[in-house]
Amino acid sequence: MSAQKDPTHSVEKSCGSIAQLCDPDRFFCAMFLPPATREAVFAIIALNCELSKALVLPVSASVTGPMAGLIRLQWWRDVVENPNVGRQARHDVAIALADLLESGRIAPSSLLTLIDAREAELCRLPDWTAWRKAMRDGAGEMQRIVGHLLGIQDKTLLDAVSQAGAAFGVGSLIRHLPQVLLSGRMPLPEEALQDAGLPHDSDGVALLNDDRLGALLKRLSIEGEAFLPDRSLIRRARLATLPVVLAMRDLKRGPVGPDTPGRGSGDRLAVMISGLRGR
Repeated sequence: MSAQKDPTHSVEKSCGSIAQLCDPDRFFCAMFLPPATREAVFAIIALNCELSKALVLPVSASVTGPMAGLIRLQWWRDVVENPNVGRQARHDVAIALADLLESGRIAPSSLLTLIDAREAELCRLPDWTAWRKAMRDGAGEMQRIVGHLLGIQDKTLLDAVSQAGAAFGVGSLIRHLPQVLLSGRMPLPEEALQDAGLPHDSDGVALLNDDRLGALLKRLSIEGEAFLPDRSLIRRARLATLPVVLAMRDLKRGPVGPDTPGRGSGDRLAVMISGLRGR
């Protein structure tokens, strides 16, 4: 629940701050969007940050399993299905979502798809097929929402926007894999671990110290590149697909260390050029 607000507080400002702190890459890409769209996208990014908290399993997870995360995700389902739940809790992100839902700018089904993708990861993805679906329904659906907010209606183009989002999700996963694994999340399918000769119940620390992790990273890169849409479609929806600029770079690199500063000037300049061309 929200604490007592100061006079300068606003729900929009809160979502923007969460997005900037939690997901600086998507935040930076959103800065090139029209103001009204930008604020809505900040709310979606902030929601994704909230959903990600459900994937960080507590120390007691070996006893309780994913129950705590499932409870958190169910609360967000309740918020989507009944926006008054968030208003009554005075939760800034939930209030922002309520406004978007009640105005019809975002469909409840899209947000429920995001939540279902997070639940699938929380309950462990069994194989690559389930993993690909989770990427499309998670990072891909987030970007599809951006396309809708920008007024894109062509299904082929929206599908390309979704593919671009999924590719960004994979690139981001590769970039931040050490931090993700150390947080207690397991975003890799059990089939991937088995293919690498690792136990299906391997934890993040064990993976990071295993030489076979390199093979998994190569497979992730291949999977991510398979999501990349045709460049002609990207050019037709530059603003809706800006994160793919980073994806095409991240998919060719390995993970970065926890002490690595933010994006370098090359990455940011590439996004800026594409973003300005899309206006």
